[in-house]
Amino acid sequence: MSEHMDLIKNLLDHIENYEQKFGNSDLKAFSIYLRDEVSSEKKLIPNEEFDKNNYQNYKSYAEVEFSTLLTNLYRFAKHYMKKAFAGSEIKTIDEFGFLASLLKQKSLMKNELINQHLLETSSGSEILKRLIKNGLVKEIPDTIDKRAKRVSLTAKGVETVMGSFDEMHIISEIIVGNLKDDELKQALQVFNKLTYFHQHIHDCDRNSDLEEIHSKYIS
Repeated sequence: MSEHMDLIKNLLDHIENYEQKFGNSDLKAFSIYLRDEVSSEKKLIPNEEFDKNNYQNYKSYAEVEFSTLLTNLYRFAKHYMKKAFAGSEIKTIDEFGFLASLLKQKSLMKNELINQHLLETSSGSEILKRLIKNGLVKEIPDTIDKRAKRVSLTAKGVETVMGSFDEMHIISEIIVGNLKDDELKQALQVFNKLTYFHQHIHDCDRNSDLEEIHSKYIS
């Protein structure tokens, strides 16, 4: 209740300031004024002025706040996915991703599947071992290179991943949340742009150290 009272008090202060400045009661005009006022209260510090000693105001740096918010959104998504997988053979989003990829592409070399999901070989191999052990994925010989192994879904794997699609779609709608259509389109443009940027680094400089990546792509 106290949080609600604080919100009401803050809102009343903005209403009082608005009336003093403009002297009208137009709701749309006030909403635009309020948006601009709240936005202007938060001063973002340009990247070149970054100072690690300013740790108390670290979220004032736009790039720091963006990274923090992106990480938090991922954690929110993991929370919803945990609920979706509670009664399923699938336990993680990586397992779901592997199964969904094999459903679409029928069969893949192990390293192809792991690389598609941007995982380290060791981590991806452990996921595949679990899926094979649980009877969701099977290994098959490659028709060209008999020494190589491909992976594909079992009948149980197909049934399991197909049965999870409805809840995964519910999760996707929850994650999108209260974004309007135009906001969602803008967000997709931004995330696609960032994905292409980081995919290039992943493909060409995956093993480079941070300083080298920063110098090459940012500085």
